[in-house]
Amino acid sequence: MSEAIYTVIIDDELSFLSSFELLVKTNFPEIVIIGTATKVKTGIELIEKLKPQLVFLDINLPDGMGFDILEGISDRNFEVIFTTSYTKYAVQAFEFSALHYLLKPIKLEKLKESVKRYKEKKGNNNLDVQLKILKESLLQSPQKILLPSMSGNKIINIADILYCEAANAYSYIHLTDNQKEMVSRPLKILAESFEEMDFLRIHAKYLVNTKYIIKYKTGKNPELQMINGTELPISQQKLNEVKDTLSKCIKIST
Repeated sequence: MSEAIYTVIIDDELSFLSSFELLVKTNFPEIVIIGTATKVKTGIELIEKLKPQLVFLDINLPDGMGFDILEGISDRNFEVIFTTSYTKYAVQAFEFSALHYLLKPIKLEKLKESVKRYKEKKGNNNLDVQLKILKESLLQSPQKILLPSMSGNKIINIADILYCEAANAYSYIHLTDNQKEMVSRPLKILAESFEEMDFLRIHAKYLVNTKYIIKYKTGKNPELQMINGTELPISQQKLNEVKDTLSKCIKIST
């Protein structure tokens, strides 16, 4: 039998609490639910008293937000999986922070993935940084993104990203200082993360920060010229979208 995982659930939706408890107990005998709470204050008290190994934590609570609980606990010797109702902005915020989350209503397969990930990756040394990025992303325009790489998580200033380049299941992040970082995210996922920002997919291989485009070249082989002189091709499939987005603000040369 698997080693017991002592778990707390914090959520203000009573119907969700009961159904989620049933889902967990039915499918994960190793997860022992030792307590539940519905507010920030009682959540902090519960965690400090019971010392769980795993906490399922709702992002929105009646007297605050989920990360208020984490900020209120000095000795965080537990893992966190956030639960949240679906919104594009919430999902984007979690992608920026690289914190794990489950969308309500929670599906069994996704829960299995979360539990598997918990078992494989205990001990999160980046939690403080990730929480800061999450809070920033939820409450205002995000300034940083945390991305996994071969050498660990990389914190990248979004304003420093010139363009992103696809490399199969990975991507290269080209920065304004002419450095580049290889990250363990396909370009499709990066494009979704930056959807509400000044980024534009111009090609299957390229996602650009429109703030750093200095010229739009038309003709048989249309291209965008970036501020560092790099010229990137525009695919025919993306041409109309690029024109619509850039024609009013970028110098066009023929």
